[in-house]
Amino acid sequence: MSNPGPASTTTNHPSQLSTNQAIRLLASYQGVNVNATGDTVLPILNTGSYSVSNVIFTNASTSLTTALAGVFTAPSAGGTGIVANAALSALTGSTVVSQRTVASTAAQTGQNLYVNVGTAQGAAATMDVYVYGYDLTFLP
Repeated sequence: MSNPGPASTTTNHPSQLSTNQAIRLLASYQGVNVNATGDTVLPILNTGSYSVSNVIFTNASTSLTTALAGVFTAPSAGGTGIVANAALSALTGSTVVSQRTVASTAAQTGQNLYVNVGTAQGAAATMDVYVYGYDLTFLP
């Protein structure tokens, strides 16, 4: 049989449980508007119960000098604070990755998390958000 060429399969997260990865992508959003206060919904990917271990803000479109943001289990910075609203000043450009301090690793079952921008940047600006953690769905 001849070689059909290189594999070209493109898949989207999440990782399958059968891959035996302990920590996986739980939610992400590219292009969160940090020039407007309010919420951006992060749909949880393919799990019923999870614990957040890492939240990463990255790919800022500009140096974020005044914006504040956090991640919560309910809109308007409500519910459980996964990451408290805090300054994004560490995000000085598109190549900077800021791993945020996770305030709660309690098991969650809500199917959305919310990035809440508490203070807007004051000029056009976006960033990407990645939430990683443990998928607890398969536990008895």
